Amino acid sequence: MRFFPILARPILGLFGAATAVLLLSGCTSTPAAPNPGLKESFHTEISANGSKRFTYALEMTTPLVRGPYTQSPTARGGMVRTQDMPGRQPPGNRGLDFDHALNLKLQETGFCLDGYFVIERSVSPMNGEVRGECREGVQR
Repeated sequence: MRFFPILARPILGLFGAATAVLLLSGCTSTPAAPNPGLKESFHTEISANGSKRFTYALEMTTPLVRGPYTQSPTARGGMVRTQDMPGRQPPGNRGLDFDHALNLKLQETGFCLDGYFVIERSVSPMNGEVRGECREGVQR
């Protein structure tokens, strides 16, 4: 029993060092992307006159990614008339559902609660970008 304290110190020292390394490596690692295979950006701008603008971009970096941004509108249970939605892709296409992704982002951030005007729009089956201005301005 006399040698237990002698052996305990090196073991506890190694255990402490290993724990510190694990904790530090956990703090320095980058979090995983919420939707692997998709690259998303959302930038906002509030001008001096109170108008609110945004730019939203979404790119599918890996083909055949499945998730909330790639579901076709009919897969979500909604009826779609493609001719009534300029810039929308046909329901059978497995590309991005860009408008759905944009609406999710606006709900998530609380930006443009009263809707928005489209300033510029460019959407394809694999990527899209919209610049818009909110209908409501900043309350002063």
